[in-house]
Order: sequence, then C-alpha cells, then structure tokens
Amino acid sequence: MLFPKQCVLVLFLAFSMFLSSGQSLKADALLDGKVFIGKIGPEEAPDLPDSLHFKGGYFWSDICTRCGFQPGVYSSERMENGIAFTGILESESRGQFKYKGLVRANGTIEVAIEWERRRWYWTSRREIAFRGVASLSSKTVSLEEIRKDMDRVSTDTNPLCTRF
Repeated sequence: MLFPKQCVLVLFLAFSMFLSSGQSLKADALLDGKVFIGKIGPEEAPDLPDSLHFKGGYFWSDICTRCGFQPGVYSSERMENGIAFTGILESESRGQFKYKGLVRANGTIEVAIEWERRRWYWTSRREIAFRGVASLSSKTVSLEEIRKDMDRVSTDTNPLCTRF
C-alpha cells in the first residue's frame, strides 16, 4: 500500500520519465491541428504550391518533407497581431530552414524562412518565404505517416528539390 507521500513521489517520477522520453507537454502549441495552403519560394515572389502543417508540437511543409527536411518542433506565442511561431526544419544533405512566422486572426500566414546550407568550404544563405491561408479542411496526417512517406521518397529524383 502506498502512503500519500509515496504517491506524490511516484507521480513525480512518472512525469519526469515522460518528459525525458522526448515527449513534452507543449502548452504553447497554439497552431496544432492547423493546415495552411499557399506558396513557398523566393522572398519577393513565392511561386511553388505548398502546405504547412502543425500537429503534436511539430510542423512540416509538404515540399520540404519530400526534399528530405525532417518535421521540426515549433514554438508559438499569442501576440497582439496574431500567433507568432518559430521552428527549424533540417535535412542532412540540404541544410536547414529557420521559420519565423505570423498567423493573423483572419487566417492568413506569412513566414520568413532563412535557408542555410553549410559545406566544409562554404556556407550559403538565402531568404525565402511562405505565404498562405488557413485551409478549411484542417485534416493533417500524423507525424508517423509523414516519416514513413519520407522513407519511401527519393529526394534525388524530385525536380522540386533541385531548388533546395
């Protein structure tokens, strides 16, 4: 039989194990369940149709996952002018995208993306953007499904990936 102090200790240990397992209780995952449809590309004129998904404290872009960029953890904060968020998508061979975006109350989203690709002899940086609107159908696939799909895709044969 457990005494009250032991119950508290057991609960504390269980909660600690949950947090250390790589899971987290994301109180700031304000965009979870949202999908945004828009375009990604050069900062001045994004031109490739894309969608941006938020689920379970992670985010990803359809084009980026097809090009080897892993879904990344995001942080979000309610601001006076909407919900601000940041996050990073990384690829072993193509570098990383640092996202910094704002979702307005009217459902529009604007994201500045800094693309950085490091090599032993050079580092390139480019500014790109994603602009879009909230999808009426906010159905998004699970993180596990995205990762399985990524295992089946060859980034070397996808012509969109030559841009990233």
